Amino acid sequence: MFINCLVLKIASRCNLNCTYCYMYNKGDNTYLLQPKFMSTEIINNIINKSIKHCIENDLNNFTFVFHGGEPLLCDKIFFTDFVQKANTLFKKSSITCDFIIQTNGLLLTEEWCELFNRLRIRVGISLDGYKEINDKNRIDHKGRGSYDKIIFGLKIAQNNLKQKPGILSVFDISSNPKKYYQNIVDLGVSHFNLLWPYANYEQLPDAYCDTNITNNSNTLYADWLIQIFDLWYANKAKTQISITIFEGIINLLLNNTKSGGNEDFGTEDNRTLVIETNGGLEAAGALKLCGNGFTKNNANIKTNSISDALNTDLAELYHKGHTYLSKKCTLCPIVEICGGGHVHTRYKKDNGFDNASVYCNDFIKLITHIQNIVFDSLPEKYKKNADKITANEINQYFNQLNLDTINAPAYADNLKLF
Repeated sequence: MFINCLVLKIASRCNLNCTYCYMYNKGDNTYLLQPKFMSTEIINNIINKSIKHCIENDLNNFTFVFHGGEPLLCDKIFFTDFVQKANTLFKKSSITCDFIIQTNGLLLTEEWCELFNRLRIRVGISLDGYKEINDKNRIDHKGRGSYDKIIFGLKIAQNNLKQKPGILSVFDISSNPKKYYQNIVDLGVSHFNLLWPYANYEQLPDAYCDTNITNNSNTLYADWLIQIFDLWYANKAKTQISITIFEGIINLLLNNTKSGGNEDFGTEDNRTLVIETNGGLEAAGALKLCGNGFTKNNANIKTNSISDALNTDLAELYHKGHTYLSKKCTLCPIVEICGGGHVHTRYKKDNGFDNASVYCNDFIKLITHIQNIVFDSLPEKYKKNADKITANEINQYFNQLNLDTINAPAYADNLKLF
């Protein structure tokens, strides 16, 4: 196993207090034991051990994502020192490295943009829809909405960055899809992504808290996304907006796995680890949703290699998250597209990760809808060896299937370790 990306939690505090945040508001309190900022000692270990990992695995490119908390709470010297040191040392080993920052945008200034241009750091900004819906969840520590300040920072970034910023949005299905989509267009961005609300069987999606999610008719999240997809697909030639979740599914449907695979979908290995401010090496941050201290594994960049961290049970499960699947998932007709969804959405205390995603029904409906729309738009010559399938057909297939008569995968016990 190997990785080609590290998410660096360079600041363990945030100037916002988003209601859905897995770092601060979903039961994991380990951030309170973390240093507020990442030290020079940790930085040096990160760079040196990342180079060693690249050499061991014959990698010629590596990506660092500056994250938090809110990464702009760090000072400008931090970024200058990190990037210059990384570029110098990686270059000696003939390895290139890329840098990305994910920020809430509140602290963006022309000076920050000048720094990012000089250091070639690509910028992503978090924004959760139009004003009323963003300010419902993306609030500060006094409960005030953040939309106006984020838009102010976004405009600064759009006017000053050489590489224009993209938007990352945790969608809320209580919003109006048409208004939400129009807001995407009005923002004037070329790259946009929609994130599924953080949830699993212990912390259900808001819309399913009072609903039986095993009922195939309950596809509220897919129903909302389908409305966004239809608007985007009908207008994408005009708007030229890239929406990652939809393009990823389309690429997977067309067998372009390298462009379609990510944490949510596909069959590719997850090749990312997280490093906390104290140097702790962990699997995906969203796994904090599974319990207080759930991601802690005693691996630290000061004393362990990246390969050591990958050999922990949770990191291995996350790494193989799209192939270490429940019995139901392995039998699904669209498993090569869905890949079981993000690992954290499958968790239940009773049996760990030996479950289909809490969003399983939504995945089925969304993916089959996109498949059918794309299929209908293809030239006839490409339709000869392809068949459409509907969500109803998949649900009927599972209703007729007796899972108890089918052997579990060899790795099934490993899914229940947690």
